[in-house]
Amino acid sequence: MQHLLFVYGTLKRGFINHDGYLAKARFLDTARTCEPFPLVLQGASYTPVLVDTGGRGHRVQGELYRVDNPILDELDRLEEVNARDGYRRRRLAVTDSQGGIHRAWGYLKPATWVEDIRGGPMSVYQDRRYRPGS
Repeated sequence: MQHLLFVYGTLKRGFINHDGYLAKARFLDTARTCEPFPLVLQGASYTPVLVDTGGRGHRVQGELYRVDNPILDELDRLEEVNARDGYRRRRLAVTDSQGGIHRAWGYLKPATWVEDIRGGPMSVYQDRRYRPGS
C-alpha cells in the first residue's frame, strides 16, 4: 500500500536521516502545512519537533513523499511512535508547490511531551546542529 508522507526535519533531502530512511521513497514535491504548527528544536541534540498544537506557530515547510508500508513501519520505529515520549503519526493537510492540497502522514509530539526547547518556532528547519544520541 502507498502513502503520502510529509517530512520537515532530519528526513528531508540533504539531512542526516534522509538517505537511511527515504532513499527508496519517491520525492513528489516541496510542501507546506495548511495549518500553522510550532516547529521547534528540542534538547541537547537540537532535535526538530513539530508540536501538535495546531493554529499556533507557522505554516511549516517540508517535503512530500510517496512511501510504502515497510518504509512507514521503519519510520515509526525511528520516531518511536507509541513510546511514552515518542512521536505520534497523524494525517496533516499540506499544500504542494502548485497549490494542490493533500492529506499526508506527519510525525508530531503532544505539547506536554516537548521540553527543553532551544529557541522559538520556525517555519522551516535548516539547522545543522542535530546530534543523534546526545
